[in-house]
Order: sequence, then structure tokens, then C-alpha cells
Amino acid sequence: MQHMEFHNQSAPSALPALPSLPSLSPSTLPSTLPPTPFFTHSALTTTLGSPASCDPASSSWVSAFLAPVLGVEFILGLVGNGLAFFIFCVRTRPWSSNVVFLVSLVFADFLLIINLPLRMDYYLHNETWPLGDVACRINLFMLSANRTASVVFLTAIALNRYLKVVRPHHALSRASVRAAAWVAGGLWGSILLLNGHLFVIAIPRKSCLSYQLGMNSSASTRWHSALYLLEFFLPLALILFAVVSIQQTIRCRGLGRQAGPRRAKRVLAAVVAVYTICFLPSIVFGMAAIVAFHLKACPALNICSQLFHSSLAFTYLNSVLDPVLYCFSSPSFLRHCRALLGLSQGSQGPDSDENSYQPPSRLQEASRASRKAGTVGMLQAEGSLEVSLE
Repeated sequence: MQHMEFHNQSAPSALPALPSLPSLSPSTLPSTLPPTPFFTHSALTTTLGSPASCDPASSSWVSAFLAPVLGVEFILGLVGNGLAFFIFCVRTRPWSSNVVFLVSLVFADFLLIINLPLRMDYYLHNETWPLGDVACRINLFMLSANRTASVVFLTAIALNRYLKVVRPHHALSRASVRAAAWVAGGLWGSILLLNGHLFVIAIPRKSCLSYQLGMNSSASTRWHSALYLLEFFLPLALILFAVVSIQQTIRCRGLGRQAGPRRAKRVLAAVVAVYTICFLPSIVFGMAAIVAFHLKACPALNICSQLFHSSLAFTYLNSVLDPVLYCFSSPSFLRHCRALLGLSQGSQGPDSDENSYQPPSRLQEASRASRKAGTVGMLQAEGSLEVSLE
């Protein structure tokens, strides 16, 4: 998510030639308008008298705030996701469909992490991009792909838990790791295609921003704005649907004492928390800035633009919070993490975290089998006791 700037794109027309007025001194002649088409936020009209767009200047305190915050997020995100990558790819055996989506989320976070130093440099140089147009477009593409991939795979994790609890007999609930990998690959292909427009979108000179109000509208800019809204509200609706469905299923089927459904509730709560903290602020301030721009409320627009820009810190925070989500989503990840940090003696039990998601029929069969084995054991004990008494 990039800073939203507001430029007036209507170039001032040349003034008509003034007739010679010998009685007037040169100091009394009207001065020539500056050649630049950009105006300060106080300029509300063009030379022709038509309304002009507000153009709030970049705030120095926003850049001063974002540069160190992004540095901290870079360090924490690199450590947390590096640890997660090692645990999932080296220590976790066997993989489950859930781990496939978690690893995809790790890759999405690395798209952001490797680009944060460039964004830090951008803000340290007062929002001036020194690396050229191609590097800027690649940087914006990877940042936008991270945002899309984060919401897509957070949604995939939530829907995977929904299937395990609500639809345990469905074919998708029993999908193999290979099938989950194909699904993840298809999602990645769609993510890259959805953000490919950033290679042709108009970008202000000496800047590296993908969201600008007031610029000449094009199909790419309209799609970028639509994707920005769609990738928040549609996944949020699916995640909330999964939350409500799991809660109703646990209550109706009396699954509150099972480990799998309880973990599903914790996972969905963590997903909603990460989703809200990271993406909601930019949505709120971005939509407020759009409304202020169309109403030409320049003071409000200036404030909303700066708040929108500052909310980037929350958007980039997802790379730091995702490793915390892995602890809720995968018991094996938490065990391995504690073992690597020296907090336990190592992991016990299978690495797969889906063995507790058993359909009710299988649970009933296991319960009947255990009761039968207990009955047989009691009879054998009584027989041995009779023999010993004799």
C-alpha cells in the first residue's frame, strides 16, 4: 500500500500577448505564471478560474516516523519468518494441507521483507526514488503482491479450518498435500496476474507511489483502486463466514472439548486480529481521503492523506505478526520453535496438526473401540483374579 498524493493535472494555458503600453513601467506588468503544473494545497483555482484539485504537500514527520518503524519491522520480520521457513521446510514432517498454505504465507512475507530497505531509503531521502523507473515498478509490484498474497492465504487458512470442522466428510477437507500445493500454485498465479498492471501504471517522476488521486484516470489506475478495496472486503466476508460457521458447529455438535475445534477457534481469532490490525487502518483513511478529495475539503484531505501514509506501518506489520499466527495454527510449529529457543526438550508426537480433526463417525468408532477394549481388559482381570484366589 503506497502513499496517496493529489496532483492537479490541468496545465495552465499560455497568457495572451499584452499590447505595448509605454506609459506603464515594467514593474506594473502582470508576472508570468510558473511553468510547473503542480500547485500547493492553498491554490484552489486554475488560471482559467476552474476548480483545481487539492495538492497536500508531503509531511516531513510522516517520513521521519516511517523510516525507523520500517527498520524495526524489517529486523523482526526477517528473524520471525526466517525461523518459520526453517521449521516448516527442515523440521516439519510430514506436511499437511495447512502447512502448504502457511509456507505460502511465509513466501508472501519475504516479498515484503526484501523490499523494506528500499522503502526505508525512500523515506530517508524525503520520498525521492533514486533507482530509476524499472526498479520502482518492481518494488511496487512486490509490495502489492505481498498485500494480495497475505489476504489470500490468510483466507485460505481460515477456509481450511472451516472445512476441517464444519465439513469434515467433504472431499476438499481430505485433500492431499499435492492437491493443496496445486491450489496454492494457482493462487500464486492469480496474485501475480492481478498485480501485473503496476508495470504500466502512471507513476509521478522522482517518486515511487502507486496510489495517486487527481492524476489522469486510466484503466490501470481504476483497477488498482478497485483491487485495493476488493482484496479487503471480499476476504473479510469469507473469514467472518468461517468464524460464524465454526462457532455454530461447535455449539450444535457439542465439540467444545475436542482439541481440533478449539484450535480452529484460536486460529480464526488470530486471523481476524492480524487482518484487522494490519489492513483496516489503511482502508479507513484511504476511503476518507477519497471522500475529502471529491468534496474538495482540502484541510481534511491533508490530514487524511498523512494518516493514510502513516498507516503503511500497520500494513507492513503483517510480516511481523504472521509468525505469531503460525504458533496458533500449527502445534508442531510451536513445539519446534520452543525447542530451538531452548524452552523445551523437543517435539513429541507427530508433526501433522490435522490428526485431531476427525469426523464424528470416526470419533464414535474410536470411542466404541476403546470401551470394548476396556471391557475385555476388565473381564481378563477378573478371570486372572479368580484363578489367583483359587
